[in-house]
Amino acid sequence: MQILDLSIKKEVTKPMAISEKELSALEDLLGGEKLLVTKFKAYAQMCTDQELKQKCEAIASKHQTHYEKLLTFLN
Repeated sequence: MQILDLSIKKEVTKPMAISEKELSALEDLLGGEKLLVTKFKAYAQMCTDQELKQKCEAIASKHQTHYEKLLTFLN
């Protein structure tokens, strides 16, 4: 009888080096996403229409997710 090894093996990879150009692009993207988060949070606070407020909050949240994902490239 053969026993199957069903354990998950994580592949260890070396982080890739980021060029100066890529780092600069990442910094620009991070700045843009952070600005969008700040603006849409502010827009949400200004809204009196509940539906529009929720849309602005959702957009801010989506850009926060983008920001956090971009940060993973720096770690």
